[in-house]
Amino acid sequence: MRKRCPECGQPVKEENLAEHLGRVHPNLPRRRYKELQIAKPQNVRSGSRGWVPYAVVIVAVTLGAGLFFASGQGPAFYADHLRYDLGHVSQTTVEHSFSFENRGEKDLRVWGISSSCDCTSAHVIIGGVQGPHIGMHTEGTWEGRIPPGASATLVAVYDATQMPDLYVGSREIYVRTNDPAQSMVTFTILVDER
Repeated sequence: MRKRCPECGQPVKEENLAEHLGRVHPNLPRRRYKELQIAKPQNVRSGSRGWVPYAVVIVAVTLGAGLFFASGQGPAFYADHLRYDLGHVSQTTVEHSFSFENRGEKDLRVWGISSSCDCTSAHVIIGGVQGPHIGMHTEGTWEGRIPPGASATLVAVYDATQMPDLYVGSREIYVRTNDPAQSMVTFTILVDER
């Protein structure tokens, strides 16, 4: 025999009414089941408590991530400047050294160096040891490690002779790091060829 659901009016078999109420109307309060003289299914939560497990997970993840990043347990890239104006450049090669350091508690890894133009290249010096010279189309597997508290130098090289005409603008050098706050660092040089 079919009955109409007292909440939505849907025809439901009498023996399935409790299951229907639990599935279709999960926020139905326990007192309503008592009024209808129906036993509430065990797997149905009453009221708005269904969000509690989700809230607990979200709070735990947020706190955990906050503690991880606030504690400084990982590497931390720091540079006093990421942009440098080379000024007026004649048809020659000029360079600028960008110093950076690891202010974290684990090794800072740097790799994936590339540049925005063939006229710009770079190399990294760590502990007095110079890495390979890398440019726009250089695909290398070089990776450097800077221990906590140590510093390194990125030497940006601009070769004006690579340009077919006089160039005024900026060139970038990109470096990947394992610092979660700065996974890609961009060093910029400004150029004004005469």
